[in-house]
Amino acid sequence: MNYEELYGKAIEKIGNGNYEEAIKYLDEAIKENENDTRAWIAKATALMDMKDYENAIQILDRVISMDENDDFVVALKGVALYETGRDGSEFLNKALKMNPKNFTAMYWRGVIEGKAGRKENEAELKGQAAFILFSAGGDAEALGIFREVYDLDVELPIRYECGVAYASMLDYAIPFVGKENAQRLMDEVDEIIEDCWNHRDIICKSAKALLNEMVGEEPEDFVVEDEKDFVFEKLMGVEYGEEEKN
Repeated sequence: MNYEELYGKAIEKIGNGNYEEAIKYLDEAIKENENDTRAWIAKATALMDMKDYENAIQILDRVISMDENDDFVVALKGVALYETGRDGSEFLNKALKMNPKNFTAMYWRGVIEGKAGRKENEAELKGQAAFILFSAGGDAEALGIFREVYDLDVELPIRYECGVAYASMLDYAIPFVGKENAQRLMDEVDEIIEDCWNHRDIICKSAKALLNEMVGEEPEDFVVEDEKDFVFEKLMGVEYGEEEKN
């Protein structure tokens, strides 16, 4: 197999959680072309998924020496350092300076802020990361982060905006789960919607528009200006139980 075939096989294995097999394919790919950073980066992420952070850091250092402008790799090194108990803030901050919308660096900066007890900062960073991630196509991962932020005990607009997004995505999922889970999800959605409705005066206009739609009120018009507006517009375009509107 050539480089592209080996790399493709490795990505497939990573997607299935077969990290050791993926690394075998990646090692072969690297032998074919050691100057293509994609295989190195994939190997580092596979090692991180296996919690082998020290070896991942060595590979990330190599990639950074090959391309010091890759903000994603710089962010990954910050994450790997944090997971080993060291301070990865320098690399997370550097990644954000290189790319202010690096959601990986933003999320993990939020993790560090939360660990330090700064819950409001944690909510802002994680929440913004979730909206950026969703707008980039990471819907499933964003769903979990929306819930993380909503569960934080902070009285901030971002908490309730994340709650609206989470409830809307959960509501969409209800027709696709078994009957035994549907009622539980419906109750959860209703509870979150009620909470967010009681705080609707502090949330952004696009979040309020979606919330109005969910409770049967006339949605307000809004202009898409950032990732949050884009996400809420996208969620408003979904009819629950059906495919997304074209």
